[in-house]
Amino acid sequence: MDEPTREQLLYAEAAKHGVSPAQIHRAVDIIAAVQRRDREDFRTNFGGELTPDRWLAGYGVSGFGDLCAKAAQQAGLGDNGGLVMRIVSAIAPEPELRDDDRPVQFWARPLTDPTEAGFTAYRVTYDDPKAEVTTGFDWSGALLRTALCAATITGPGAASLEEATGVIAFTHDDLPGAYIARPAPKRARPVCVRCAQWEGEHTLHERFGACPQFTTTAVDLPTAAPAPTTAVPVP
Repeated sequence: MDEPTREQLLYAEAAKHGVSPAQIHRAVDIIAAVQRRDREDFRTNFGGELTPDRWLAGYGVSGFGDLCAKAAQQAGLGDNGGLVMRIVSAIAPEPELRDDDRPVQFWARPLTDPTEAGFTAYRVTYDDPKAEVTTGFDWSGALLRTALCAATITGPGAASLEEATGVIAFTHDDLPGAYIARPAPKRARPVCVRCAQWEGEHTLHERFGACPQFTTTAVDLPTAAPAPTTAVPVP
């Protein structure tokens, strides 16, 4: 007799909990989409492959639970993220998780100095358990440093840095979710010599830290007056 496929095992496990194949398939598709995005980001920015076990361990128990809750909502299962997590976990290898529930191989620490965001470009997503998965957008390193300053120094937010990957997470004002900034140096664009932001970041509806005029040539910058070539008489 042929061994049941992983999909058949998934449907059988879901049926034990009264979940239809269509619903669990939708939930798993959402989780898989997030995994593909993260693996592509890892491949682009760091090279190599982010294995499924390593990806799952990187989320930790609570992080993976939040992702399952989001998947349950979008699959029409309401507030049954725990149920989705049980069904998926029943057919997947048990990930190696730390007792303190932090990512298994990338220790995140508080970030208090925005200049530690040292990459030229970042791929930024906003993760909110109550909203759909965001596709992400590109920021210059300068824009991210400005945002970190506004969020954590002048504002009530907090930020963390994974030193092994350069990934930064931060909260802003009273928003319920968190911004996740992943280094993306291959997405870098020409920067302004005045403020180091990109040209498009000068034309945002509300400019955020950019100077009034984008320029890439040093000759446009104010220069100091030339030094005198002859002695200046002293009165």
